[in-house]
Amino acid sequence: MRLEFLPPHTLTAIAWALRDTHGNNALAVADRTIGELVDDGEDIVADAWRCLRSVLEDVMNNRLARHHTTVH
Repeated sequence: MRLEFLPPHTLTAIAWALRDTHGNNALAVADRTIGELVDDGEDIVADAWRCLRSVLEDVMNNRLARHHTTVH
């Protein structure tokens, strides 16, 4: 995953999809994915997931609406 190819609205959509799929466990899923990627030596992809996790945290804390984009 290369962040420069993903516009902010796409990151927001992915974050909402994670929330819709995993509910209250969405942050744990992101954390587990980041850990697995780091363990596998996929640091660039892990960094992309860290950015996604930041957007997901905003979604989970009701700071980011489904159809509105903000820049972090």
